[in-house]
Amino acid sequence: MVHEMRQQVDYIRAALEQEKKPLGFLIGAGAPMSIRPNGVPLIPGLEELTARIRTDIDPAYATAIDTLISHLDPKDAGNLEALLNYVRSLASLPGSSDIRGVSVDVLSKLDAEICKVVRMHVDQPLPAGDSPYLALALWIGAVRRLVPAQLFTTNYDLLLEQALERQRVAYFDGFMGSREPSFDLQAIEEDQLPSRWTLLWKLHGSINWSQNSDGEVVRRPADADDASSALVYPSHLKYDQSRRLPYLAMMDRLKAFMRRPGAILITTGFSFRDQHINEVIDQSLRANPTASVQGLLFGSLDGYDEAVSLAKNLPNLLLLAEDAAVVGTVSSPWAPAESEPDGSTTPTKCTLGDFAELGNLLRNLTGDLPHKDTTDE
Repeated sequence: MVHEMRQQVDYIRAALEQEKKPLGFLIGAGAPMSIRPNGVPLIPGLEELTARIRTDIDPAYATAIDTLISHLDPKDAGNLEALLNYVRSLASLPGSSDIRGVSVDVLSKLDAEICKVVRMHVDQPLPAGDSPYLALALWIGAVRRLVPAQLFTTNYDLLLEQALERQRVAYFDGFMGSREPSFDLQAIEEDQLPSRWTLLWKLHGSINWSQNSDGEVVRRPADADDASSALVYPSHLKYDQSRRLPYLAMMDRLKAFMRRPGAILITTGFSFRDQHINEVIDQSLRANPTASVQGLLFGSLDGYDEAVSLAKNLPNLLLLAEDAAVVGTVSSPWAPAESEPDGSTTPTKCTLGDFAELGNLLRNLTGDLPHKDTTDE
């Protein structure tokens, strides 16, 4: 058995063109890597980011970082979020004695130090000119919809915000105010914005989230000297109440979206390795058979064991990789292109897993609309 790529791409195109069904995008860590100024990813992936933490962190903490990474399972040693989870777990233990060879004083400061390095590498301006982020913002601004589009992202960067603002697309991200916007749970739960607004939910926090002196989560420009700046939520660890609230509220938004009749979630740059998000997708798709997830995967399907395992039990989770797909729980390669005169066939490749290619698809739907601004720098 083989899958017909054209049929699947046509379905995604039709979903993007219709205006009534709830439509959302899940932007993962691989998405900003599709932007490569001078051949280098604009923002490094998690493994590269973890490596830079080891090289760029204050030398006073280098030994502690190496010690803690050596405790992790080898498959997690290059995972920034696994490292942060471990640091926070140890720091939350009671007592004043060294823990796993690291002093309590160092553990208490490592969280902020790691986030400082993360912020240093992730806080990048969206390049001027065309990009998949701008194509997404153009599509949102150009297509008439009866329900707001929703953007979910696991990324801490501000590329989505820059693209939306560059195209003058109105969006709500859970914060209210102007001088120092604060997180507003009531406004989030009311969820009654006009359809032209876009909802932006940062599932793992953001480099422009901070805690003020009262412990409230606020949004303000990243400050390298602010130890509470850059709130990053790699997991569902039990944070103190003020830090836990935004994380749970963002995850609730994903659950609420997936439970809406006919909801369609398109993922890009998302590897399905975040188990807490996988659980939401799994439970929501089982509870709501009218919803579906279109997982656009970069490269070969062989590199996505967790995603394939999920999709083989969920008929409404579809995976489209370069060489194969999982559709209706069936994993199969793409049907080859038409035979050449000599009888040979050309393998079919689906490149939509590259965020840049998804941006091209969106741009084909909107046309080359004039940019409202060329840069926000």
